[in-house]
Amino acid sequence: MKSRPALIIVPLVILAVALATGSVLMLRLFSLAVLVLLLSYLWVRLGVRGISSQVKKSAERCQVGDRFGEEITVFSSSRIPKLLIKAEENTNLPGYHNVAIFNLSPKGSYCWQTEYYCQRRGHYRLGSLMVTVADPFGFFSRQRDLRQSQNIIVYPATLELPFFQPLSRNEPGPGLSRWLLSEIGTDAARVREYASGDTLNRIHWRSTSHTGKLMVKEFDADRSNAASKNVWVVLDMYQAVQAGAGDDSTEEYGVTIAASLLKKYVDSGRRVGLIASGGQPYLFPLETGSQHLSDMLEALALIKATGEVPVEHLLSREIGRFSINSVVIVITPAANEQLVASLRQVRSRGAPVIIVSLDSASFGGRATGSLVSGSFQVYVIRHGEELNRALDSRRLIPQVR
Repeated sequence: MKSRPALIIVPLVILAVALATGSVLMLRLFSLAVLVLLLSYLWVRLGVRGISSQVKKSAERCQVGDRFGEEITVFSSSRIPKLLIKAEENTNLPGYHNVAIFNLSPKGSYCWQTEYYCQRRGHYRLGSLMVTVADPFGFFSRQRDLRQSQNIIVYPATLELPFFQPLSRNEPGPGLSRWLLSEIGTDAARVREYASGDTLNRIHWRSTSHTGKLMVKEFDADRSNAASKNVWVVLDMYQAVQAGAGDDSTEEYGVTIAASLLKKYVDSGRRVGLIASGGQPYLFPLETGSQHLSDMLEALALIKATGEVPVEHLLSREIGRFSINSVVIVITPAANEQLVASLRQVRSRGAPVIIVSLDSASFGGRATGSLVSGSFQVYVIRHGEELNRALDSRRLIPQVR
Protein backbone atom coordinates (compact mmCIF):
# COMPACT_ATOMS: atom_id res chain seq x y z
CA MET A 1 0.00 0.00 0.00
CA LYS A 2 1.38 3.37 -1.04
CA SER A 3 0.12 6.68 0.40
CA ARG A 4 1.25 10.27 0.61
CA PRO A 5 2.52 11.73 3.95
CA ALA A 6 0.46 14.86 3.30
CA LEU A 7 -2.72 12.78 3.64
CA ILE A 8 -2.04 12.54 7.36
CA ILE A 9 -0.56 15.98 7.91
CA VAL A 10 -3.33 18.00 6.21
CA PRO A 11 -6.29 16.53 8.18
CA LEU A 12 -4.34 16.97 11.44
CA VAL A 13 -3.69 20.62 10.60
CA ILE A 14 -7.40 21.13 9.83
CA LEU A 15 -8.33 19.48 13.13
CA ALA A 16 -5.87 21.65 15.07
CA VAL A 17 -7.26 24.82 13.48
CA ALA A 18 -10.85 23.69 14.22
CA LEU A 19 -10.06 23.03 17.89
CA ALA A 20 -8.11 26.26 18.26
CA THR A 21 -10.79 28.47 16.69
CA GLY A 22 -13.91 26.47 17.49
CA SER A 23 -14.91 26.74 13.83
CA VAL A 24 -17.77 24.39 12.89
CA LEU A 25 -16.82 24.73 9.20
CA MET A 26 -13.31 23.48 9.89
CA LEU A 27 -14.70 20.54 11.88
CA ARG A 28 -16.97 19.61 8.96
CA LEU A 29 -14.05 19.97 6.57
CA PHE A 30 -12.02 17.65 8.79
CA SER A 31 -14.85 15.08 8.82
CA LEU A 32 -15.13 15.26 5.03
CA ALA A 33 -11.37 14.77 4.62
CA VAL A 34 -11.41 11.72 6.89
CA LEU A 35 -14.40 10.26 5.01
CA VAL A 36 -12.72 10.73 1.60
CA LEU A 37 -9.52 9.15 2.87
CA LEU A 38 -11.42 6.21 4.35
CA LEU A 39 -13.35 5.58 1.12
CA SER A 40 -10.16 5.88 -0.93
CA TYR A 41 -8.43 3.40 1.35
CA LEU A 42 -11.28 0.90 1.08
CA TRP A 43 -11.32 1.40 -2.72
CA VAL A 44 -7.77 0.16 -3.16
CA ARG A 45 -7.99 -2.38 -0.32
CA LEU A 46 -10.93 -4.15 -1.90
CA GLY A 47 -9.81 -3.43 -5.45
CA VAL A 48 -7.06 -6.07 -5.51
CA ARG A 49 -9.07 -8.80 -3.81
CA GLY A 50 -10.63 -11.60 -5.82
CA ILE A 51 -8.49 -10.97 -8.92
CA SER A 52 -6.82 -13.79 -10.86
CA SER A 53 -5.28 -14.15 -14.29
CA GLN A 54 -4.69 -16.65 -17.08
CA VAL A 55 -1.96 -16.35 -19.70
CA LYS A 56 -1.88 -18.36 -22.92
CA LYS A 57 1.04 -18.10 -25.28
CA SER A 58 1.11 -19.28 -28.87
CA ALA A 59 4.36 -21.27 -28.55
CA GLU A 60 6.88 -22.55 -26.02
CA ARG A 61 9.72 -21.71 -28.39
CA CYS A 62 10.29 -19.25 -31.17
CA GLN A 63 13.18 -17.99 -33.25
CA VAL A 64 14.82 -14.62 -33.75
CA GLY A 65 12.86 -12.91 -36.50
CA ASP A 66 9.61 -14.74 -35.69
CA ARG A 67 6.55 -13.47 -33.86
CA PHE A 68 4.67 -15.07 -31.01
CA GLY A 69 1.42 -14.03 -29.37
CA GLU A 70 -0.08 -13.97 -25.90
CA GLU A 71 -3.67 -13.91 -24.71
CA ILE A 72 -4.09 -12.57 -21.19
CA THR A 73 -7.35 -12.73 -19.23
CA VAL A 74 -7.94 -11.11 -15.84
CA PHE A 75 -10.91 -12.41 -13.80
CA SER A 76 -12.81 -10.97 -10.84
CA SER A 77 -14.59 -13.23 -8.36
CA SER A 78 -15.87 -10.26 -6.37
CA ARG A 79 -19.44 -8.92 -6.31
CA ILE A 80 -18.02 -5.39 -6.22
CA PRO A 81 -17.01 -3.66 -9.48
CA LYS A 82 -13.33 -2.87 -9.78
CA LEU A 83 -12.31 0.32 -11.52
CA LEU A 84 -9.08 1.79 -12.89
CA ILE A 85 -7.07 -1.43 -12.80
CA LYS A 86 -3.61 -1.31 -14.36
CA ALA A 87 -2.02 -4.65 -15.32
CA GLU A 88 1.62 -4.80 -16.40
CA GLU A 89 3.42 -7.98 -17.42
CA ASN A 90 6.64 -8.67 -15.58
CA THR A 91 9.03 -9.94 -18.25
CA ASN A 92 12.66 -9.64 -19.25
CA LEU A 93 12.00 -9.94 -22.98
CA PRO A 94 13.98 -7.11 -24.63
CA GLY A 95 11.73 -4.42 -26.06
CA TYR A 96 8.50 -6.00 -24.77
CA HIS A 97 6.20 -3.74 -22.73
CA ASN A 98 2.71 -5.11 -22.13
CA VAL A 99 0.39 -2.80 -20.17
CA ALA A 100 -3.42 -2.60 -20.04
CA ILE A 101 -5.81 -0.34 -18.07
CA PHE A 102 -9.38 -1.53 -17.64
CA ASN A 103 -12.43 -1.92 -15.38
CA LEU A 104 -13.95 -5.17 -14.14
CA SER A 105 -17.66 -5.65 -13.59
CA PRO A 106 -18.88 -7.93 -10.75
CA LYS A 107 -17.83 -11.51 -11.55
CA GLY A 108 -16.50 -10.15 -14.85
CA SER A 109 -13.31 -10.55 -16.88
CA TYR A 110 -11.13 -8.59 -19.28
CA CYS A 111 -9.09 -10.15 -22.11
CA TRP A 112 -6.48 -8.72 -24.45
CA GLN A 113 -3.98 -10.07 -26.94
CA THR A 114 -0.43 -9.01 -27.73
CA GLU A 115 2.15 -9.92 -30.35
CA TYR A 116 5.90 -9.79 -29.92
CA TYR A 117 8.71 -9.75 -32.48
CA CYS A 118 11.57 -11.92 -31.22
CA GLN A 119 14.71 -9.81 -31.26
CA ARG A 120 17.35 -11.70 -29.32
CA ARG A 121 18.11 -15.33 -28.52
CA GLY A 122 17.86 -16.47 -24.94
CA HIS A 123 15.68 -17.85 -22.16
CA TYR A 124 13.04 -15.41 -20.94
CA ARG A 125 10.22 -15.25 -18.41
CA LEU A 126 6.76 -13.85 -19.07
CA GLY A 127 3.17 -14.23 -17.95
CA SER A 128 3.52 -12.81 -14.42
CA LEU A 129 1.18 -9.80 -14.04
CA MET A 130 1.62 -6.93 -11.62
CA VAL A 131 -1.84 -5.46 -10.94
CA THR A 132 -2.06 -1.91 -9.55
CA VAL A 133 -5.23 -0.31 -8.18
CA ALA A 134 -5.39 3.41 -7.29
CA ASP A 135 -8.24 5.51 -5.99
CA PRO A 136 -9.68 8.27 -8.23
CA PHE A 137 -7.94 11.01 -6.23
CA GLY A 138 -4.52 9.36 -6.35
CA PHE A 139 -4.26 9.22 -2.56
CA PHE A 140 -3.56 5.49 -2.27
CA SER A 141 -2.37 2.69 -4.53
CA ARG A 142 -1.85 -0.99 -3.99
CA GLN A 143 -0.12 -3.68 -6.03
CA ARG A 144 -0.60 -7.41 -6.28
CA ASP A 145 1.57 -9.89 -8.13
CA LEU A 146 -0.53 -12.45 -10.00
CA ARG A 147 2.11 -15.12 -10.36
CA GLN A 148 1.49 -17.04 -13.57
CA SER A 149 5.13 -17.02 -14.60
CA GLN A 150 6.03 -18.98 -17.72
CA ASN A 151 9.17 -19.30 -19.81
CA ILE A 152 9.96 -19.06 -23.49
CA ILE A 153 13.13 -19.95 -25.36
CA VAL A 154 14.12 -17.85 -28.35
CA TYR A 155 16.33 -19.78 -30.75
CA PRO A 156 18.98 -17.96 -32.78
CA ALA A 157 18.12 -17.00 -36.33
CA THR A 158 18.94 -19.49 -39.08
CA LEU A 159 19.77 -18.43 -42.62
CA GLU A 160 19.49 -20.31 -45.87
CA LEU A 161 23.01 -21.17 -47.07
CA PRO A 162 22.41 -23.01 -50.35
CA PHE A 163 25.90 -22.43 -51.73
CA PHE A 164 27.96 -23.29 -48.66
CA GLN A 165 29.59 -26.60 -49.57
CA PRO A 166 31.95 -28.76 -47.53
CA LEU A 167 34.80 -30.20 -49.57
CA SER A 168 34.94 -33.74 -50.77
CA ARG A 169 38.70 -33.68 -50.27
CA ASN A 170 41.03 -31.49 -48.23
CA GLU A 171 44.67 -31.83 -49.24
CA PRO A 172 47.56 -29.53 -48.45
CA GLY A 173 48.93 -27.76 -51.45
CA PRO A 174 50.43 -24.56 -52.77
CA GLY A 175 47.15 -22.92 -53.66
CA LEU A 176 43.42 -22.89 -53.22
CA SER A 177 42.63 -24.11 -56.72
CA ARG A 178 44.49 -27.39 -56.22
CA TRP A 179 41.96 -28.76 -53.75
CA LEU A 180 38.80 -26.68 -53.94
CA LEU A 181 36.78 -29.51 -55.45
CA SER A 182 33.04 -29.82 -55.83
CA GLU A 183 31.16 -31.34 -52.93
CA ILE A 184 29.39 -33.81 -55.14
CA GLY A 185 32.12 -36.19 -56.21
CA THR A 186 34.01 -37.06 -59.39
CA ASP A 187 31.65 -39.27 -61.43
CA ALA A 188 29.32 -37.23 -63.61
CA ALA A 189 25.80 -38.52 -64.20
CA ARG A 190 25.11 -36.20 -67.18
CA VAL A 191 26.20 -32.98 -68.85
CA ARG A 192 24.25 -29.80 -69.48
CA GLU A 193 24.80 -26.28 -70.74
CA TYR A 194 26.71 -23.90 -68.47
CA ALA A 195 24.65 -21.70 -66.13
CA SER A 196 25.76 -18.71 -64.11
CA GLY A 197 27.31 -19.86 -60.82
CA ASP A 198 28.81 -23.12 -62.15
CA THR A 199 32.46 -23.59 -61.26
CA LEU A 200 35.39 -24.16 -63.61
CA ASN A 201 36.14 -27.64 -62.32
CA ARG A 202 32.72 -28.83 -63.57
CA ILE A 203 33.37 -27.95 -67.21
CA HIS A 204 33.23 -31.03 -69.48
CA TRP A 205 35.74 -30.08 -72.15
CA ARG A 206 35.00 -32.95 -74.56
CA SER A 207 31.30 -32.05 -74.75
CA THR A 208 32.23 -28.38 -75.01
CA SER A 209 34.41 -29.06 -78.06
CA HIS A 210 31.69 -31.18 -79.73
CA THR A 211 28.81 -28.76 -79.18
CA GLY A 212 30.62 -25.45 -79.44
CA LYS A 213 28.90 -24.43 -76.20
CA LEU A 214 30.27 -24.40 -72.70
CA MET A 215 29.02 -27.63 -71.07
CA VAL A 216 29.30 -28.67 -67.43
CA LYS A 217 29.09 -31.96 -65.59
CA GLU A 218 26.04 -32.68 -63.44
CA PHE A 219 26.17 -35.14 -60.57
CA ASP A 220 23.78 -37.25 -58.53
CA ALA A 221 23.89 -36.39 -54.85
CA ASP A 222 23.67 -40.06 -53.83
CA ARG A 223 26.90 -40.82 -55.70
CA SER A 224 28.85 -38.23 -53.77
CA ASN A 225 31.56 -39.23 -51.36
CA ALA A 226 31.06 -36.00 -49.41
CA ALA A 227 27.30 -36.44 -49.24
CA SER A 228 27.77 -39.33 -46.80
CA LYS A 229 30.15 -37.43 -44.52
CA ASN A 230 29.36 -36.49 -40.96
CA VAL A 231 29.49 -32.80 -40.09
CA TRP A 232 31.04 -31.40 -36.93
CA VAL A 233 30.45 -27.73 -36.11
CA VAL A 234 32.98 -26.29 -33.65
CA LEU A 235 32.01 -22.89 -32.23
CA ASP A 236 34.62 -20.72 -30.51
CA MET A 237 33.13 -19.05 -27.41
CA TYR A 238 36.49 -18.19 -25.82
CA GLN A 239 35.92 -14.82 -24.16
CA ALA A 240 39.38 -13.37 -24.77
CA VAL A 241 39.11 -13.43 -28.59
CA GLN A 242 35.61 -11.95 -28.96
CA ALA A 243 34.93 -8.45 -30.28
CA GLY A 244 31.95 -6.14 -30.63
CA ALA A 245 28.83 -5.86 -28.50
CA GLY A 246 25.23 -7.06 -28.66
CA ASP A 247 24.00 -8.08 -32.08
CA ASP A 248 27.09 -6.49 -33.63
CA SER A 249 29.51 -8.92 -32.03
CA THR A 250 31.53 -11.92 -33.13
CA GLU A 251 29.58 -13.90 -30.52
CA GLU A 252 26.20 -13.30 -32.18
CA TYR A 253 27.55 -13.71 -35.71
CA GLY A 254 29.18 -16.99 -34.70
CA VAL A 255 26.03 -18.34 -33.06
CA THR A 256 23.89 -17.42 -36.09
CA ILE A 257 26.32 -19.10 -38.48
CA ALA A 258 26.52 -22.23 -36.30
CA ALA A 259 22.73 -22.48 -36.06
CA SER A 260 22.36 -22.02 -39.82
CA LEU A 261 24.90 -24.73 -40.62
CA LEU A 262 23.38 -27.17 -38.13
CA LYS A 263 19.94 -26.70 -39.66
CA LYS A 264 21.29 -26.97 -43.22
CA TYR A 265 22.91 -30.36 -42.64
CA VAL A 266 20.31 -31.86 -40.31
CA ASP A 267 17.65 -30.98 -42.90
CA SER A 268 19.73 -32.73 -45.57
CA GLY A 269 19.81 -35.94 -43.51
CA ARG A 270 23.44 -35.71 -42.37
CA ARG A 271 24.68 -36.84 -38.99
CA VAL A 272 25.65 -33.60 -37.27
CA GLY A 273 27.46 -32.79 -34.03
CA LEU A 274 28.20 -29.59 -32.11
CA ILE A 275 31.21 -28.75 -29.95
CA ALA A 276 31.51 -25.47 -28.04
CA SER A 277 32.78 -24.15 -24.74
CA GLY A 278 31.03 -21.16 -23.22
CA GLY A 279 30.43 -20.84 -19.50
CA GLN A 280 30.16 -24.64 -19.64
CA PRO A 281 31.22 -27.25 -22.21
CA TYR A 282 28.70 -28.19 -24.90
CA LEU A 283 29.02 -31.50 -26.72
CA PHE A 284 26.33 -32.98 -28.93
CA PRO A 285 27.48 -36.26 -30.54
CA LEU A 286 26.69 -37.05 -34.15
CA GLU A 287 22.97 -37.63 -34.58
CA THR A 288 20.18 -36.96 -37.04
CA GLY A 289 16.61 -35.73 -36.73
CA SER A 290 14.57 -32.70 -35.78
CA GLN A 291 14.76 -33.35 -32.02
CA HIS A 292 18.56 -33.36 -32.21
CA LEU A 293 18.43 -30.04 -34.07
CA SER A 294 16.08 -28.58 -31.44
CA ASP A 295 18.43 -29.64 -28.65
CA MET A 296 21.40 -27.97 -30.34
CA LEU A 297 19.45 -24.80 -31.13
CA GLU A 298 18.34 -24.61 -27.51
CA ALA A 299 21.97 -24.82 -26.41
CA LEU A 300 22.87 -22.05 -28.86
CA ALA A 301 20.01 -19.95 -27.49
CA LEU A 302 21.62 -20.04 -24.05
CA ILE A 303 25.34 -20.10 -24.79
CA LYS A 304 27.45 -17.07 -23.86
CA ALA A 305 30.95 -16.13 -24.96
CA THR A 306 32.34 -16.48 -21.45
CA GLY A 307 34.47 -19.53 -22.15
CA GLU A 308 37.96 -19.97 -20.74
CA VAL A 309 39.07 -22.68 -23.18
CA PRO A 310 40.69 -21.52 -26.45
CA VAL A 311 39.33 -23.23 -29.54
CA GLU A 312 42.70 -24.82 -30.32
CA HIS A 313 42.59 -26.62 -26.94
CA LEU A 314 39.01 -27.64 -27.65
CA LEU A 315 40.05 -29.17 -30.98
CA SER A 316 42.98 -31.01 -29.42
CA ARG A 317 40.78 -32.37 -26.64
CA GLU A 318 38.11 -33.68 -29.02
CA ILE A 319 40.38 -34.70 -31.90
CA GLY A 320 39.52 -38.38 -31.44
CA ARG A 321 36.00 -37.66 -32.69
CA PHE A 322 37.20 -36.52 -36.12
CA SER A 323 37.94 -38.96 -38.94
CA ILE A 324 38.06 -39.29 -42.70
CA ASN A 325 34.26 -39.58 -42.63
CA SER A 326 33.89 -36.20 -40.95
CA VAL A 327 33.82 -32.63 -42.19
CA VAL A 328 34.95 -30.22 -39.46
CA ILE A 329 33.68 -26.63 -39.64
CA VAL A 330 35.39 -24.28 -37.18
CA ILE A 331 33.78 -20.89 -36.47
CA THR A 332 36.21 -18.55 -34.72
CA PRO A 333 37.51 -14.98 -34.48
CA ALA A 334 40.92 -16.34 -33.45
CA ALA A 335 43.92 -16.57 -35.77
CA ASN A 336 47.21 -17.74 -34.29
CA GLU A 337 49.91 -20.35 -34.79
CA GLN A 338 48.53 -22.63 -32.08
CA LEU A 339 45.17 -22.74 -33.85
CA VAL A 340 46.80 -23.48 -37.19
CA ALA A 341 48.72 -26.35 -35.58
CA SER A 342 45.52 -27.80 -34.11
CA LEU A 343 43.74 -27.51 -37.45
CA ARG A 344 46.58 -29.36 -39.15
CA GLN A 345 46.29 -32.12 -36.57
CA VAL A 346 42.61 -32.47 -37.39
CA ARG A 347 43.37 -32.54 -41.10
CA SER A 348 46.06 -35.17 -40.58
CA ARG A 349 43.30 -37.55 -39.47
CA GLY A 350 41.77 -37.26 -42.93
CA ALA A 351 38.98 -34.88 -41.94
CA PRO A 352 38.38 -31.95 -44.30
CA VAL A 353 38.64 -28.67 -42.37
CA ILE A 354 36.62 -25.56 -43.18
CA ILE A 355 37.21 -22.33 -41.27
CA VAL A 356 34.66 -19.57 -40.87
CA SER A 357 36.95 -16.74 -39.76
CA LEU A 358 35.25 -13.80 -38.02
CA ASP A 359 37.32 -10.69 -38.75
CA SER A 360 37.79 -9.17 -35.27
CA ALA A 361 39.07 -5.84 -36.60
CA SER A 362 35.82 -5.19 -38.47
CA PHE A 363 33.91 -5.71 -35.19
CA GLY A 364 36.01 -3.11 -33.40
CA GLY A 365 38.51 -5.56 -31.93
CA ARG A 366 42.23 -5.71 -32.42
CA ALA A 367 43.60 -6.99 -35.69
CA THR A 368 44.65 -10.64 -35.69
CA GLY A 369 46.55 -12.82 -38.10
CA SER A 370 44.98 -14.47 -41.12
CA LEU A 371 44.04 -18.11 -41.61
CA VAL A 372 43.71 -17.69 -45.37
CA SER A 373 46.29 -19.92 -47.01
CA GLY A 374 46.63 -22.77 -49.45
CA SER A 375 46.12 -25.28 -46.64
CA PHE A 376 42.56 -24.54 -45.55
CA GLN A 377 39.28 -23.48 -47.04
CA VAL A 378 38.52 -20.19 -45.29
CA TYR A 379 35.43 -17.99 -45.33
CA VAL A 380 36.19 -14.52 -43.93
CA ILE A 381 33.18 -12.86 -42.28
CA ARG A 382 33.25 -9.10 -41.72
CA HIS A 383 30.86 -6.97 -39.71
CA GLY A 384 27.81 -5.87 -41.69
CA GLU A 385 28.36 -8.40 -44.47
CA GLU A 386 25.46 -10.52 -45.71
CA LEU A 387 26.16 -13.95 -44.29
CA ASN A 388 24.55 -15.98 -47.07
CA ARG A 389 26.74 -14.11 -49.56
CA ALA A 390 29.91 -14.34 -47.46
CA LEU A 391 29.35 -18.10 -47.07
CA ASP A 392 28.94 -18.74 -50.79
CA SER A 393 31.61 -21.24 -51.88
CA ARG A 394 31.35 -20.02 -55.47
CA ARG A 395 33.12 -16.82 -54.41
CA LEU A 396 36.22 -18.78 -53.43
CA ILE A 397 37.07 -19.87 -56.98
CA PRO A 398 37.11 -18.13 -60.37
CA GLN A 399 33.84 -17.92 -62.26
CA VAL A 400 33.35 -18.13 -66.03
CA ARG A 401 32.06 -14.81 -67.33
